[in-house]
Amino acid sequence: MKVLRCEDIRAADREAQRLGIAGIVLMERAALALARAVESAQAMYGWRVVIVCGSGNNGGDGYALARLLHEKRDFKIKLVRDKEPDASCEDAVANERLAVRLGIEMCTFQQFDPSSYDIIVDCLFGTGLSRDLDSPYTELIERINQSHAYVIACDIASGLSADSGIIMGCAVKANETISFAAGKLGLYMNEGIAYSGQVTIADIGIPDVLFQDFDSYTILDDTVVSAFLPKRRVHSHKRSYGNLLMIGAAQGMYGALLMAAKAALRCGAGLVTMMGDEGLASSAVTLSEAMCLSFPEQNEEAFQALLQRYDCVSIGNGLGRDTKAMWLVRQVWESDRPAVFDGDALYLLGKWTERKKRNAPYVLTPHPKELSYLLGTDTAKLIESPAEALKLSERAYPDGVIVMKNTRTVISNGKNRYLNITGNHGLATGGSGDVLCGMILAFMGQAASPLEAAACAVYLQGRCADSLGKVMALRSIMPGDIIEQIPKELIVLEKEI
Repeated sequence: MKVLRCEDIRAADREAQRLGIAGIVLMERAALALARAVESAQAMYGWRVVIVCGSGNNGGDGYALARLLHEKRDFKIKLVRDKEPDASCEDAVANERLAVRLGIEMCTFQQFDPSSYDIIVDCLFGTGLSRDLDSPYTELIERINQSHAYVIACDIASGLSADSGIIMGCAVKANETISFAAGKLGLYMNEGIAYSGQVTIADIGIPDVLFQDFDSYTILDDTVVSAFLPKRRVHSHKRSYGNLLMIGAAQGMYGALLMAAKAALRCGAGLVTMMGDEGLASSAVTLSEAMCLSFPEQNEEAFQALLQRYDCVSIGNGLGRDTKAMWLVRQVWESDRPAVFDGDALYLLGKWTERKKRNAPYVLTPHPKELSYLLGTDTAKLIESPAEALKLSERAYPDGVIVMKNTRTVISNGKNRYLNITGNHGLATGGSGDVLCGMILAFMGQAASPLEAAACAVYLQGRCADSLGKVMALRSIMPGDIIEQIPKELIVLEKEI
């Protein structure tokens, strides 16, 4: 399933109409998708339905829905509106006239009492909202949110930014959103996650070919990720699946590297060696499956020769930010080894302004604050515009893979973009990023491309958290729980191959 920016979806919609697919036909198909959602909700929530319409094409979808439900005679229908459709929205005007002709009951915003209805359909504002909402919309939305009705949003919950998921003054909190043609980023970012409820993307007949010229995101699922998983061979040995070096573990921060290494082993890494300060060896006895090295002397030639023993390298888990850490980051960056840069390594890369282009494959795994280090940009601005943040990242690091971590993580190599919608707030704890780093490196070591390795790891980690959330409180999930869940989720994904 594809996710696009709203301006691109609107451009595809206009092109479809230019090619002969009438706008009123697209509106009818949208209304049919909404009607199916209302019918599904009826058995559990009831038959009294109110449709709140704005003056644009979102309202037109609502008028068409009212007609479809009225014809079935299984529902009590009311329309709520403040004014007639805008004259420029001809399809909305046509559907409103039909609703009036059918005698469907209507009332104003002020007259609307949500307590009298079982299902509310939000057709107030769509993806074109460009300003913060004020009165009377704020009062109307507050009444909707305070009701006990089941709320279905048309295309996107009114008040959400369709490209960022940020609330614009106030927003309808939907139980379910029926979105049309393609997913919108705002459904999966920031507050959009909590305010959209269950999201369904309905096909309304815009040909896929019309989306091909736009930057899009593919939503990761079991089928996509199973195809990315590195294949295992019957005739193989430990070096068939990656000889990995994982650098981190400055004094007092050994746990970060230990978690990363254990996650790598659980994901199938053949050989794992950890490198840290002198105290790492005593802590590493808890992970007898991994080998251990101490930080070397700062001898460039010797260190580059050491790196040649390994297939892939990660750096950053508990590394620290001192001069030795910076030296190690520079050595890994300038090497020819495929690498994952995580944690402290991202901060140090951002400080290294004279950095040269890297010629070997690499993955960067920043959360918003770390991304601000890499780009020299304010964190809040990156959160407000995820699509623009990704573009900035792709331009700044055009030869690498960016894993832009957040509640919903985006993975990109500048050409292909993936959006992950697995996972939950159980991952919001120290060590989750270290686990992810180890998972990515493990899949790279097993011959997955950096993009595919990152996609597999991000999706798998989220899947682990979702499964754990069914048997334990989300607040209780620890990184170690994620690591122990990995084998159970891999069984399912490997069966999809």
